[in-house]
Amino acid sequence: MQDSVLDIFDVLLPPFYFILIFLYARSIVARNIKAKPHYRYLLPGLLCKIIGGIGLCIVYTFYYTEGGDVTNYFLSTRTFVNVLLDGDFNRFAELMDYKNNNVWDVLSNNNTYGYFLFAPGDYYALFTVTLTIPFCLLAGKSFIATTVLLTSFSFIGLWKLYEVFVDHFPDLRKQFAIAIFFIPSVFFWGSGILKDTYTLSAIGFYIYGLYKFQILKQRRIKYLLLIASSVIIFIYIKPYYFFALLPGSLIWIFFEKIKKIKNPLLRITIVPMLLTSTILLVIVCLQIFGSYLGEYSLELILQKAVKTQQDLIRVEYGGNSYNIGIFEPTVPGIVSKLPAALNMAFFRPYIWDTRNAVMLLSGLENLFMLGFSLYILIKVKFSTLFKSLFSNPLLIFSFLFALFFAFSIGLTTANYGALVRLKIPCIPFYLCFLFILYILN
Repeated sequence: MQDSVLDIFDVLLPPFYFILIFLYARSIVARNIKAKPHYRYLLPGLLCKIIGGIGLCIVYTFYYTEGGDVTNYFLSTRTFVNVLLDGDFNRFAELMDYKNNNVWDVLSNNNTYGYFLFAPGDYYALFTVTLTIPFCLLAGKSFIATTVLLTSFSFIGLWKLYEVFVDHFPDLRKQFAIAIFFIPSVFFWGSGILKDTYTLSAIGFYIYGLYKFQILKQRRIKYLLLIASSVIIFIYIKPYYFFALLPGSLIWIFFEKIKKIKNPLLRITIVPMLLTSTILLVIVCLQIFGSYLGEYSLELILQKAVKTQQDLIRVEYGGNSYNIGIFEPTVPGIVSKLPAALNMAFFRPYIWDTRNAVMLLSGLENLFMLGFSLYILIKVKFSTLFKSLFSNPLLIFSFLFALFFAFSIGLTTANYGALVRLKIPCIPFYLCFLFILYILN
């Protein structure tokens, strides 16, 4: 049975912080709403985000009573905060030593502080706990208050992502708000004390920084810091996020330059060279930085995909697993599963795959995405699709990121429970891609 995560401060502090955050957000809206109509979605988007985070706290406290990642991250963070507040700075420095760190050994001499509830060598979990420490300190070690503060801060990254899309297509501000703020699985699984909350927000900061610094040529240090900080978060939490973003980022930058070339023949000549160079560059980067990718490295991805198939026959997964069919551990074998993997990531679980209330919401969401995708497929001509992709760099960026990310997750994830949570970064980009196609048709 897990340690208690709730106390009296979970009743007193969350309303206090919520009121402060709401009043501050409302003042921002009041200052900007006349010049920027899309600010009408700031408060509803923030509210959804906070509700998602609190909802995740409730689910992991009263439904998953044996604990889970959300409560484990909080309890581990609270342990670190206990060490810090006790003034045991030497022990705290040892806990922060990533290179020679064995958290269990450091804490074993005094378990009154609490426990680290992950493997001692899990640096991804350790970094996530480190990032959560400031929020836990400000929240007085309150589980729900920590979630409210973290969730509100992480919303800033999503808002920046929203502003990039609105800047390109102002008439789609409502549709982009739906895609980025109001999809249930995104604001639920992307709002708690989880890796996904940090990485999803980092994606928004990364794209905003890249857009301002490289596309708009606003050469300010703060935008470089946003890009660098986001990349650090990717590398130390989920490295494959960066490599999923890399191809689209390069093409976005290059295509912005190509748009300025007036000679159509020269543009047509450059495009194939650009695509080939981008693919080669990404492959080289995957080879060089493969050690940072862990199980998602280029060398291990094929082995992991095949191991997933073997893992599916285990009884423990029961009816919650999925199977995209047998394939060989080769590049052609993996590519042959492209349609099945994309279907899994974008549209599964179907309604009839669901086994509980949380999964049912995901099933309804996927039904909407499938119906909308089919509508766009019927409505948009192939020539329009091709022309739209190569005339709108942000569109091709969204398409490539959603495609690459969905394929990786659909291929290498073994069960629906993990799939619903892991796929959330590609959902906003995929829906924004569909909305843009709709208006461009």
